[in-house]
Amino acid sequence: MTQVNITGKTRVHFLLGSPIAQVLAPGWLTERMRNASYDGMLVPLHIERDNLTSALPMLKAMPNVDSILITLPHKFAATAFCDRLSERARVLGAINAMRREPDGTWFGDNFDGAGLTAGILKAGREISGKNVFMVGAGGAGSSIGVSMLEEGARHLTFHDINTENQQKLFAKLQDAYPGRVTASGTIPGDCDIVVNATSAGMKTSDPLPADPLQLAPHMVVADVITDPVPTRILEEAARIGCFTRDGTHMLEGQIELLFEFMLAHAR
Repeated sequence: MTQVNITGKTRVHFLLGSPIAQVLAPGWLTERMRNASYDGMLVPLHIERDNLTSALPMLKAMPNVDSILITLPHKFAATAFCDRLSERARVLGAINAMRREPDGTWFGDNFDGAGLTAGILKAGREISGKNVFMVGAGGAGSSIGVSMLEEGARHLTFHDINTENQQKLFAKLQDAYPGRVTASGTIPGDCDIVVNATSAGMKTSDPLPADPLQLAPHMVVADVITDPVPTRILEEAARIGCFTRDGTHMLEGQIELLFEFMLAHAR
């Protein structure tokens, strides 16, 4: 990493969240900027939920601020501060990044799910025309579901033990992608891609998110968990002969997408 030299010309990007101490993106993305000879930096800001409505307009008004990344608990509320949204952000009603456009307006997008799909595509595996089974309909699962369908997946079957989350996501996806979504806890026989979008697997005592007996060697099996790697379901999948992607591949994919989004108008 080149020596960081901060001046009044340095372009500023912020990451808002609460809590914020756990985030790694500021260091990673600032390093990417410097290695690309771009004079910028990503600064973490601890913004409490009740302070977003006062903090975000102030940050948007600063002329040397080019983008703002959003993490919990602000992903839904921050959409109200965007002038335009990507299609996936509109369907989800949530963003994790917004940037200033050349005309001064702010555009919001969501890369939570796109990071996982990018990790699969980068490995040379197809999503378009494939049948996907996903466990989880929370924040990560919702975003992944939209990204899979956006990438051209033929059909998405998903399940969540929280029936309210499952029903909400089904309604959103069925409205946006009619006829391409099913809610079921069984991996379809013609499934090509299996995704664990839950926290099941972070502890050794956790139940497996999917039945390994329903997996087949031709399937791609992906997990959002970054620690431990691999998870038990990925170990089972690899033993069967499946191609696997773990949470670090999703994170790498998302960092690359965020970097391109943030610097889209800087070159």
